[in-house]
Amino acid sequence: MENKNEGVCRFCLKTFADSAMGRHLLACKVKKERDEQEAAHAQKKYPIFYIKVSGSKYYWLHIEMKGTAKLADLDSFLRNIWLECCGHLSSFTINRVEYQDTTYKDDWDNLWGGREIRPTTTTLSKVLNVGDKFDYAYDFGTTTYLEGKVLGVREGVLKKPVRILARNSPYTFECEECGKQATDICMECGSFFCEQCLANHECGDEMALPVVNSPRMGVCGYTGDYDFDDFSI
Repeated sequence: MENKNEGVCRFCLKTFADSAMGRHLLACKVKKERDEQEAAHAQKKYPIFYIKVSGSKYYWLHIEMKGTAKLADLDSFLRNIWLECCGHLSSFTINRVEYQDTTYKDDWDNLWGGREIRPTTTTLSKVLNVGDKFDYAYDFGTTTYLEGKVLGVREGVLKKPVRILARNSPYTFECEECGKQATDICMECGSFFCEQCLANHECGDEMALPVVNSPRMGVCGYTGDYDFDDFSI
């Protein structure tokens, strides 16, 4: 089973490697034409951030967000498409400053000695510029770490706070025992199994979670049930 680190542009529907997708999206003629058409009928334009988010070599997303969108909007999007399992805490680190939902500030004070935490109600345009990188963490027990970078900013309009431009194609993992396509991953040992071989796995099938297109696969109780991959273009 051959895997390639590729994804499909949601505008021209062409396939590109991860290393080339960013360059393509900045030059995609189909996307540019659609953006221009939407902007031509808009009464007001505003900054739109082009962001890439990565979770290890297997998982990446290219998205656009309104500059007026909040870090909380990005947090909600990442939870919905990649992460949410048990309502864990999360945080962004941007230019050495930490941002999190201040609803839980008392919990953070107890954990981290009252260090300064800024709210995720902060808008993107106040904390990010082209070329800026940021870190994101979901769940401070069994943490899933993501990295993000602002690849561009344009003036225009978006129908929603977040728009998916491209996403990695799902990886195919092989069963540890028979080599067929795996359907489950064991939380205990990290091995992959097809449904048939999982029944005989020594850790027990109660330790299994489904194989999903997410960097949180096999962690905590994540099953991919919150995977919202239907954002319009």
